[in-house]
Order: sequence, then C-alpha cells, then structure tokens
Amino acid sequence: MQDAQILYTVTGVVFAGLAGWVAKVLATAPVFVPAPKATPHPPPSEGASPSSREPDAPPSSGKAPTSARESIEEEIASLPRVGAVEDDDEPTGPYAMILVTAAGTTDQGKHRKNNEDSYAIDDKLHLLVVADGMGRHAAGEVASSVAVAAIEEAFSGEVVPKAPPEPDPKLGRRGNRLRAAVCVANERVHQRSLEADEHAGMGTTVVCAHFSPNKQKVYLAHVGDSRCYRLRAGKLACLTQDHTLGAAGITGKNADVLVRAVGPEPTVEVDVAVESPLPGDVYLLCSDGLTRMVPEAQIQATLAATPDLAEATSKLVDLANAAGGRDNITLILASITAAPMPP
Repeated sequence: MQDAQILYTVTGVVFAGLAGWVAKVLATAPVFVPAPKATPHPPPSEGASPSSREPDAPPSSGKAPTSARESIEEEIASLPRVGAVEDDDEPTGPYAMILVTAAGTTDQGKHRKNNEDSYAIDDKLHLLVVADGMGRHAAGEVASSVAVAAIEEAFSGEVVPKAPPEPDPKLGRRGNRLRAAVCVANERVHQRSLEADEHAGMGTTVVCAHFSPNKQKVYLAHVGDSRCYRLRAGKLACLTQDHTLGAAGITGKNADVLVRAVGPEPTVEVDVAVESPLPGDVYLLCSDGLTRMVPEAQIQATLAATPDLAEATSKLVDLANAAGGRDNITLILASITAAPMPP
C-alpha cells in the first residue's frame, strides 16, 4: 500500500511537470496568421489625386512583445494598408498666402499672315497657358487652340489621358495633374492631325503654370521652346529649358529645330517643375516670338521698370515688333503679392 502511494505521488508529479511543459510550449510557439488579402485598387476618378506611398503605421509603444502572437500582430499592423491614399503634397493652409494677378496679350507680328499662337488665363483654376502652333495652312492655329482648350478642360478634372504617365511623387498631386493635362492636349492635337490632310503633322509648343495660393507654390509644365521666366529682386531667370537641337548642343541653322512638341506623336514627355513664389515676383510665360526678338537683358529691364502688367505686356510686344516682329508674339505676366492677414 505504501508502494502504491509512492507510485501515485511520482505519477502526479510527472503529469504536473508534463502539463506545465506543454502549456509553456503552446504559449511560445509561432502562430501562423493568414496574410490580409489585397483588394484591387478602384480606377482613379477624373481629377483625383494619384496615390503615392501608403500612410505609415502608428508608432509602437516601445514595449517588447510578450508573445509570438503579439509580435506577428504588430508586424501585420505595420504593413501598408491596401487602398489607403496619402497626398504627398505639403499641407494646404486654410488661407491664401499669396495673391496672383495676371495679364496677357497676343500679336500677329509683322511678317506672319495669321496668328498661330493661343493663350488662356483661368482665374478660377489659377491656370496660365501659352501655346505656339506650327503646321502648314492654318494647322498651327488649330493645334494651339485645341491644346489650350484641352489643358483647361483636363486640369479642371473633366478628362484624363488615355495613356496616363506614371505619377512622380516629387511633383505632388497638382504637378502630376498638370502634366496629365498636357498629355490630354497631346492626344487631342494628334487625333485632329489624323482626321484631315491639311492638319497632318501639326503640333504646338506649350508652357503653362498653375498657382496654389494656399500652398504658396507654382507648378510649371512645358513642351517645346515657349518659355517661363521669373523676375525676382530685379533679376530675370529662365525656369524652362528649350526642347530644341540648339539646347542639345547643335549649332548652326538647325539649332532652332524642335525635338519635342505637343501633337506630332501619340504620346509626349512633359517637363514639370515646382517653384515657391515670393511676394514681389513676376512670372513671364511667352512664345519664342518674344525671346527671339528681344534680349533677356532688355526683358529684365522692362519688367523691372514697369510694375503695371498691362503696360508691361504692351511694351514687350512693341519691342519685339520694333526688332523685326518675324513671328507671332504672345505673353502672359503674373505678379505675386502677399495676401492680407486673416482677422
């Protein structure tokens, strides 16, 4: 009987130890959690902001996980959430930090039979566009007017390109939106060039600017040799680079030949830049009918001495025509002032 009691005691001790060991193993064993299924992204709505990276997970408390399950759950929580969108732009303030005032003009010049330039100032969209068309007959005029109208329509969010470019996170939502609008213009002009023999091969240069007063930013897009300048503290700086053989290092009579334009090809590469305007700045968007006739030093002196925008545009056109006026002359001036402080 005593031996039986000893046997029962030993057996109980063994079972108790075995149960404790099993419980410990179960508590520390890896737990396999199925990965969350990726749901397909819905197609972006027109005018919607492109996705960049996903939002970062909330910071951890700094405490070490107490089990393998907690460790895995924290790892899953840190993964990007499928379908979440983060705007990579800087935060937009509740009030405008700058005010933008613009004035524009176009002139046929002294030698052209018609004006193939077009321009637009859209105060609602804070959008400025200058286009210089090219093509036989009146094709240049058609190309530039189609491009300007398409950019305004696309930037307002009504249409998107059939072949949208890959979003560039460095450009932010507005920069990518402006680039896409120029791509829409390229598709429209190219399609029109295929519909009539007299429009075959037509194209246009484009330079456009979108101002964001609440962010104190300006987004610039261009294709071709129409330019954007900025006058700051009396100094003129060119913010765009011509898409010509000359800009690529070719000299001689072919230096002015365009290597990129809106319309001749089904798709086009668009250069986009982002600037931070300051109060007192003046931005100039213009066709080459101005820059081929008037030296930059003379443009700088005229803008610095003429704060009234309408007067300045008139003076620059007169200077271009006085120098020969060999091409159409189109320009837009935009002045930047500080917005009044909110109450």
